[in-house]
Amino acid sequence: MLPALIAAKALGLKLIYIPDDPTIPINMLHGLNFVVVKHIKEVVQHLQGQESLTFLTNPLITDQKLPFYEAVHKDFSNVIGHEQAKRALEIAAAGEHNVLMSGPPGCGKSLLAETFPSILPSLTDQAQLEVMSLYQLVGEKRSHYQTVPYRHPHHSASSVAIIGGGSSPKPGEISLAHRGVLFLDEIAEFTKKTLDMLRQPLETGEVTISRAHSTVTYP
Repeated sequence: MLPALIAAKALGLKLIYIPDDPTIPINMLHGLNFVVVKHIKEVVQHLQGQESLTFLTNPLITDQKLPFYEAVHKDFSNVIGHEQAKRALEIAAAGEHNVLMSGPPGCGKSLLAETFPSILPSLTDQAQLEVMSLYQLVGEKRSHYQTVPYRHPHHSASSVAIIGGGSSPKPGEISLAHRGVLFLDEIAEFTKKTLDMLRQPLETGEVTISRAHSTVTYP
């Protein structure tokens, strides 16, 4: 629903009929007016002038908030030692750089990666809409929308699962990590094909999936 609403706004639509669903963040979609309905019959009757429905505009619902639940995360400040590694990650967070960590098993690489999202800023409203749209497209729920996404696919994951695709192209792990962190543990275990496919998206910031009937671009 959310990607459809964003597309409708981009097309210049001003009034939209939406289902009675409190999880739709209509207060974040500025410039749109909504008519909330519980059944398609209400739309037909309203268009025929038989029924009066409630119009919602953004000023009337400014108190609505996105569903938000505190998540238990590992905190970067709780990592003891590793001063040089933490300094490198702080620079990466400030400049949005990619990082390659190398070291023997058990030295703390995975822990540093898992705590890395805690030093990234919370998502803006626009970024939240982008992330929510991607997760809705794959049918996956997130319980905390304001924090950055953190994805860590297993090295056995297929290239389609990581890059995206399928008969009806859907976002992959690289898109689900949009605005957040994609952690590839044991990167040498990933197939050469998958690593080659990651090269262009990392450079351009978007991934284009081409199929016989459609071409889709995801962030």
